[in-house]
Amino acid sequence: MNVLAPARRFDPHAPELIDLPGLDQALLREELQMLETMNRRLQGHQLVLDYVQQFLGSPRMKSLSILDLGTGAADVPRAIAGWARKHELAVTITAVDCNPGILKIASESCGDWPEIHVEQQDLRGLPYAPRSFDLVICSLVLHHFDAADSVAILRQINKISRVGYLVNDLRRNWLAIGAMELLGLTVFRNRVFRHDARQSCRAAFTIGELRHLAEQASLDNFQIRRHHGIFRMVLAGHHEPPTN
Repeated sequence: MNVLAPARRFDPHAPELIDLPGLDQALLREELQMLETMNRRLQGHQLVLDYVQQFLGSPRMKSLSILDLGTGAADVPRAIAGWARKHELAVTITAVDCNPGILKIASESCGDWPEIHVEQQDLRGLPYAPRSFDLVICSLVLHHFDAADSVAILRQINKISRVGYLVNDLRRNWLAIGAMELLGLTVFRNRVFRHDARQSCRAAFTIGELRHLAEQASLDNFQIRRHHGIFRMVLAGHHEPPTN
């Protein structure tokens, strides 16, 4: 029993509206724009960039291949690509999602970003070979899955990544839920975003639950840190370089 957080509320038969097939494209586009705006204004993009820079290591890597899981409108890949251009770092990013409607929007958003390739994939059964990407990123996605699928996704993230991985997600607690309920009543106007934001907070994992999932997935050399006060947590792991 966790006095700081209610029991997780997740029902695979009642997914978030953004996960429903056939959602009106205009509503879907509006929600993705809201997510991108919040990531930009609330430092979600910068959070990922800070970790990416840590993974580059010293001496500095000259290039970086990234797999972004559950990419949405590919705003995180675009933020990384923009940062890489400024720092003259060669980067290639494969941005995947399972929703064809979302991928259509992502493809349109990446028209000026040849560094980014968009693919439709089911996160529970990725086709990529072991160690095929330097870095695997998964942002605000894990809470869309039950515990068993989350373990499977983490296991694949660990297998596919060569240098390391970054799982950035919401953190379930009473304060975050209360704050999101208030924002839903007073600030958010888009009905899809309002519904999904509130549901996401209750479907998110706690830090203890995420650590347990990581251990079940046989992850090692990882750490979990709190970010953005009550709202975010990041699971980051490094792979040891091979010995000669």
